Amino acid sequence: MLVNSPDDITSNSKKRDALSTNDWFGLVIDSYNDKTNGLGFFTTPAGLRLDAAVLNDGRGGDPLNISWNNFWDVQVTRDDNGWYAEIRIPWTSLQFQPTDGEVIMGITTWRYTAKHNEFVVSPDISPDYGDFGTWRPSLAKEFVFEGIKPKKPFYITPYALGGFSRIFELNDSETSYVKDSNVVSEVGVDLKYGISNNWTLDLTVNTDFAQVEADNQQVNLTRFNLFFPEKRLFFQERSGLFEFNFPRGNSLFYSRNIGIDEDGMPIPILGGARITGRSGGWDVGFLNMQTADTEEFNGENFTVGRITKQLNNPNSYVGMMLTNQTDLNGNYNLALAGDMLLRVRPQVDWTVRLAHTIDSDLDNGLINFDGQKIFTSLVKRSERGFVYALSLLRVGKDYNPELGFERRQDYFRHGQRLQYVWYPEGEHPVFSHGPILRGQFLWDNPTRDIQTIDYVFGYQINFISTWGLEFGYNPNVDELTELFELTDDVDVPIGRFTFDRYSIEANSDQTKPLSVFGEVEWGDFYDGTRTSFSIQPIYQVSSSLELGASYELNDLDFNERNQQLRIHLASLNALVMFSTKVSIASLIQYNNVDQNFTSNIRFRYNPREGVDLFIVYNDILNQNRFGSDRLEIPLSTERTILVKYAHTFSL
Repeated sequence: MLVNSPDDITSNSKKRDALSTNDWFGLVIDSYNDKTNGLGFFTTPAGLRLDAAVLNDGRGGDPLNISWNNFWDVQVTRDDNGWYAEIRIPWTSLQFQPTDGEVIMGITTWRYTAKHNEFVVSPDISPDYGDFGTWRPSLAKEFVFEGIKPKKPFYITPYALGGFSRIFELNDSETSYVKDSNVVSEVGVDLKYGISNNWTLDLTVNTDFAQVEADNQQVNLTRFNLFFPEKRLFFQERSGLFEFNFPRGNSLFYSRNIGIDEDGMPIPILGGARITGRSGGWDVGFLNMQTADTEEFNGENFTVGRITKQLNNPNSYVGMMLTNQTDLNGNYNLALAGDMLLRVRPQVDWTVRLAHTIDSDLDNGLINFDGQKIFTSLVKRSERGFVYALSLLRVGKDYNPELGFERRQDYFRHGQRLQYVWYPEGEHPVFSHGPILRGQFLWDNPTRDIQTIDYVFGYQINFISTWGLEFGYNPNVDELTELFELTDDVDVPIGRFTFDRYSIEANSDQTKPLSVFGEVEWGDFYDGTRTSFSIQPIYQVSSSLELGASYELNDLDFNERNQQLRIHLASLNALVMFSTKVSIASLIQYNNVDQNFTSNIRFRYNPREGVDLFIVYNDILNQNRFGSDRLEIPLSTERTILVKYAHTFSL
């Protein structure tokens, strides 16, 4: 990649899958040419590897699965003219389907120069398609390959895990803390086998996820569960195939329901199998996992099946999905679903989804409207001029997909996003700008009363320099039918509340070594007031050192009820990259409500894909060591040290 001078080269990281500001080069491959799913392979002047699975044609809030990893390699060099990259992707890492000796793939290549915030893309993709336009498989250029044949992958990855854990818990009489120490020693194995050219079997025995990064803590000031992303490697393969999503992060299948309890603690997974493949325009996925029977949890079996069929219009499909959760006592929760996406105009998609759940504890068979969820939406894909996304959703009182993620029940929703986007021409500091309206109305099904109104009227400005601003006005209506407990001492009573909030969001130049994102919100909050402030600086000290921090303050005041709550959530993280193969990452988080510090330190040695050595240290340190009854709390209530080695053999 030629540059004007060596000083134009930006290389701020060596970390695998880094999302920091760098010069980039790579390609997105739609190997099945299904216009929906793709695989991205990118590198930087430092030679780091970033691979990502593209979901849902690059649409939605987070359409890239960065946690997905595959087998490939890259070498880079540089001289006075620029930097150069050679990317090698084996056929075993790309599944494809030959037809009459030919294979058609959609491929997009692009290069990004950070110093000038400049993209060079082939084929030419307009910025109208938004931030992920260059990732969209439907916009890729089709290439015809002759004389290539798929190669069946056959990988075996055994692992060994050893370490130590120590937990302090209250005894039954709650008079003292009892120490529980354990030596950890486990072995397991994963296997990937190409059944045929287009079908792959993955097996796992005694699945372990010790290399998982710690979840970032979140402040929950809503009545609903928080969503945490899946980071475990086994669930990343073809994860887009198993997606069946609804607005606001709700989904029919949420893989963190397998092997993780409500507190984020692991439940032993005995093993599982996954089969994925494609044939004649049909995409098929099947997943089955079995957890162990423990003192706290009954052993459970989890089954997920998904099938989609591409229609004559390559951007349209119909599909079906099944999920089932069954324990050893015969209790079950079954979900059946179907969906359809039609490209009704070149820039307009129409989606319909229907899901139905059947539970052993409820009398809700197949003919039961209360056990159903119905959704339809109309979305304009381009983000130039008038942009819209309109949706209708109904959820019955008995709809409960236990393998999914669902925030509320028994309501009807109307959601919309209306926006007008201008792109100034000529020499202009503003890249795009325009007003935006987004939000939702929710009605209670039994009473037809409005339950929630949540809207943002805003104005967005994006600058050529990558600075960004958004101003927002957020009117709210919320009907509470039960007590809303924020903490043990602070709550919001039952009633109907109308309140308004205001916000300003800003991010600095993302091409600089130091970048900052910040947000300020203020206004009413139910029958009180709330002021919020958050800031997230990231400093790319060099390609070997990255420092980051975040701080969030929420100050709530309910004067009439003499209740106050001030929440501080802070974190510090550091990443030391000795090379693209050796790194140490640390994350320290503080929460004043829980009054503890959590730490996660992870050493990784990754000489090549499939060979990993992890050393992981986790700790929870208590700030206030004396409770209200003066019972002394241990300084550290939970500490683990784990060492894991995994080695992949190609057969």
